[in-house]
Amino acid sequence: MVSCLAELGKTYVEKLINRVTAELRFVFCFTCIAKEFEEIKPELEAERKTMEQRVQVAVSEGKVIRANVLHWIKKVDKLIQGNTKTKQTCFFGFCPDCIGRYKRGKELVNMTEEIKSSIEKGEIFEIIDLPQSLPGCGYYSLDYYIQFKGRESKYKELLDVLKDDNNYMTGLQGMGGTGKTTLAIKVGKELEESKQFDHVIDTTVSFTLDIKKIQDDIAGPLGLKLKDCNNSDRPKILRSRLTNGEKILLILDDVWDQDTPLDFDRIGIPKQDNHNGCRVLITTRSKRILDTMNCDKKIELEILSDEDAWIMFKKYAGINDSFSNSLTSKGQKIARECKGLPVAIAVIARSLKGQQHRKHEWDATLKSLKKHVSMPNVDDDVVGIYKCLKFSYDYMKNKKAKELLLLSSVFPEDEIISVEILTRLGIGMGLFGEDYRSYNDTRNEVVVAKNKLIDSCLLLDVIDTENKENVKMHDLVHDAAQWIANKEIWDVNLSIKDQKLLVQKEINIKYLFCKGKGMDLFSCKFECSKLETLIFDIDSEGQECMEVPNSFFENIFKLRVLYFKSTDKVHSLSLPQSIQSLTNIRSLLVEGVDLGDISILGKLPSLETLDLDFCAINELPFEITKLGKFKLLNLDNCVIRRNNPFEVIEKCSSLEELYFKKSFNNFCQEITIPELQKYHIHKGWSRTKYSQSKYVNFCASDASFFSEKTLNYFMRTTEFLQLLEIERGWRNLMPEIVPIDLGMNDLVELHLISISQLQCLIKTIGSQVPNVLSKLVVLRLDMMENLEELFNGSLSFDSLKNLERLSMMECKKFQRFFNCKLNLSNLKTLILEQCPMLVSLFQLMSQNLVQLEKLEITDCEELKNIIDVKREEESREEIDDGDNDNKRHGSIFPKLKVLDIERCHRLESIIPFLSSQDFPVLEAISIKRCDGLKYIFSQYQHVELKSLKQMELFQLPSFIDIFPKCYDSMSLLVNESCSTSRDGFKAQIQLDPIKCNIFSWTYICCRGDKFGSSSTTRIPLVSEDQPQEYSITSVSNSHNLH
Repeated sequence: MVSCLAELGKTYVEKLINRVTAELRFVFCFTCIAKEFEEIKPELEAERKTMEQRVQVAVSEGKVIRANVLHWIKKVDKLIQGNTKTKQTCFFGFCPDCIGRYKRGKELVNMTEEIKSSIEKGEIFEIIDLPQSLPGCGYYSLDYYIQFKGRESKYKELLDVLKDDNNYMTGLQGMGGTGKTTLAIKVGKELEESKQFDHVIDTTVSFTLDIKKIQDDIAGPLGLKLKDCNNSDRPKILRSRLTNGEKILLILDDVWDQDTPLDFDRIGIPKQDNHNGCRVLITTRSKRILDTMNCDKKIELEILSDEDAWIMFKKYAGINDSFSNSLTSKGQKIARECKGLPVAIAVIARSLKGQQHRKHEWDATLKSLKKHVSMPNVDDDVVGIYKCLKFSYDYMKNKKAKELLLLSSVFPEDEIISVEILTRLGIGMGLFGEDYRSYNDTRNEVVVAKNKLIDSCLLLDVIDTENKENVKMHDLVHDAAQWIANKEIWDVNLSIKDQKLLVQKEINIKYLFCKGKGMDLFSCKFECSKLETLIFDIDSEGQECMEVPNSFFENIFKLRVLYFKSTDKVHSLSLPQSIQSLTNIRSLLVEGVDLGDISILGKLPSLETLDLDFCAINELPFEITKLGKFKLLNLDNCVIRRNNPFEVIEKCSSLEELYFKKSFNNFCQEITIPELQKYHIHKGWSRTKYSQSKYVNFCASDASFFSEKTLNYFMRTTEFLQLLEIERGWRNLMPEIVPIDLGMNDLVELHLISISQLQCLIKTIGSQVPNVLSKLVVLRLDMMENLEELFNGSLSFDSLKNLERLSMMECKKFQRFFNCKLNLSNLKTLILEQCPMLVSLFQLMSQNLVQLEKLEITDCEELKNIIDVKREEESREEIDDGDNDNKRHGSIFPKLKVLDIERCHRLESIIPFLSSQDFPVLEAISIKRCDGLKYIFSQYQHVELKSLKQMELFQLPSFIDIFPKCYDSMSLLVNESCSTSRDGFKAQIQLDPIKCNIFSWTYICCRGDKFGSSSTTRIPLVSEDQPQEYSITSVSNSHNLH
């Protein structure tokens, strides 16, 4: 028994000794612990930087970063900020600070373990982004939508029906052009915004059924990628996703009444018995289709009433009270001739907009619409619309716009068409002349014609997720345009035998769009010697190689435009020798095809445009350098197997435009290009807009390709420049790369990321005061380790006069913005993050920032003031007119709406009130974790912040009040005293309740350890005009202002 107790005691004593030893280690081995922490911290910093670089790339590609990755970065940032400092001694220097060492040592051990864990966790983040989802129904802009009185009941009925979970399928029926699609999209947007459905997705079915397109339209907003799935798996995957329990509304637009009903099983749409939250809304012209598809609810959309039709006509024609009675009366008659159809009203009304002084135009319109027109092969229910559309087309005086409308109708109905593709096709067709001045000049003519068609409501403007310009056509406008072309335009599916036979017999085809398998097209024997445009959408499923027979081009020798599209997979297609017989071909566009050897293209003497997108070629052939009319080369996302393509490109003397995206190969060791009017050259994803003529985006891996001469040319001429991790020893951009006198004055956007040696952007000391960056709109600087200032030396006052957005992140040595006066009157957004050495923000500048709307500053530890008050007041005195009774001061930040400050510990106040006119539109203030902050506004005057809606204060341990002295007319009223917090804060009490009109915010929320009372103090905001009290939710451990 005694031995057992002794053994037990021994065990406990050993544990106690081990525990004490471990605890004493924090004191006596503090130096070793600190050393281990300092040794491992650089590893974490390197891992953090690598992760930051990966995040930067992913964000630039438009991807959404996973929440656990962002949480890891925040956690690591806190660990990196940790240090090993502690008090060296206590008891007047006679003893080491044992207690301090113990606490700090224990913290360091824990932090070291956390660092090791974080390094391991950072290494396992193989995927940092979420699968991308395309926007659904909410992406549409419905600014043109009119809430007609006569349709309020239909709108409410459709909304209520779709809210009812008992209705699986709803049908919206109405004749063509009544506005079914617009109503469905409008209701869908409201249901999605109100969270009635998790997703609202629309797709156009149309007469020519395309199952794959419908599947892709539905899959995109759900984050599904069906591109690599075979035809049998696609519906299974889609059905599984649609029935996972989320509430999903599918809008199937423009469903046609055909012999074979729409097969949901082929698409992957669940049926009523197992829909599990997935619901369907179809729009159709046919009443019969509502019965055959067993719709639970059926809603019929009638034509507009005369009253609603006139409201719409007035809006689109711009009719107002200044119009004469006779013209207004005539307008009412024209509106009635549009038969209550929104499509017809929009087109006719727009054609008369701005013609109020030309009465004969209105007379001609009314007469034409009343006149009976024979329309063979046109259904009775669309005759009225066709008549209106035909009149609008005939009335249009812009011939190029008319030609562009017909060209747009070559594509399938409801297809989104790139304006740039239309440009390249239109130039090839000679729609804008045979001998045009330059490619870009002609592109501008296309834009003018496109805008004319949009203004006439004959085309619809569509902006995609990459901000590229696109258009689409209403299905009725599409059909009417093809009818107007009188059989010159054909849109066929060659997989359907009857359609293939018809197109082979037709001799008058000028524009042909066809789809099907390669063998369907290349086995055709065309008789259409008038064919000038051939667009083929290849279904390459199951075809590894496509042979083009020599005889294929025999009867289409007048061809001017050839466009092959293969959007599924890249398959090989060999070009036959007979293609050289196409001596008239001007535009050749190929998408998603392995062409192999393309040297034969050098024998096409009229070729102006060669557009290869997602293609593979053996090499860029030297033969194309002999093409005297060659103006545009697009090699985006291409595989070029051999040789340096730029050795060929630099010898294309007539080339005007080059697009080279993600097509670099290992042979691109030295790059030189000719003088170009437009270029987009980059290796990774970008937000390129075609409106930006010159665009360069490259990083360390591909920057080595460029010679100093080429780099100089790009930086001197480009409009968009992004450089990532370039290591060439640059200390500045000017004058080291670009001479000061050239100024980089074409640059619109400049993004610099991780260029470690750069100390400033421009160095002008010893030079004349230059005018530089005069067109710059966006400046973004990230992770610039040695950047100390933007400009070293003086610049002309208007150098940055167009700058709108300035963003800086992780510029650790950055100290100052400008040391000279500059015109920043257009700056709207300023974002600063992790610039720890920046002391002062604005010096002699604040009066110049008349457009600044958003100011965000985070992690600028040394920042002492945002505005240098002393210098600001001196500056104001200098511009004073000298009359003490009539001093006129400009407002500080007259457009500032959002002020967001976080972790700026040396700030004692944010900004001063120097004039009663300051901050007239300020709406939101958010200040968090600023340890030294005492006041928000450093000076107080009688002012009115009537626009202020929100103020959030969080973890401000030194905070005293909004103003240093504000008892006379302060609007914040505390009707009871608050308990004093542990750090000595005491709330302001009992201010004058009468003068409470300065602030009109919706809420103020002050929270954190600073505000030690857990009780809520109610502070009413009283308006002189209308007293009211705002109720704000209490936060635990908080002091809430209401």
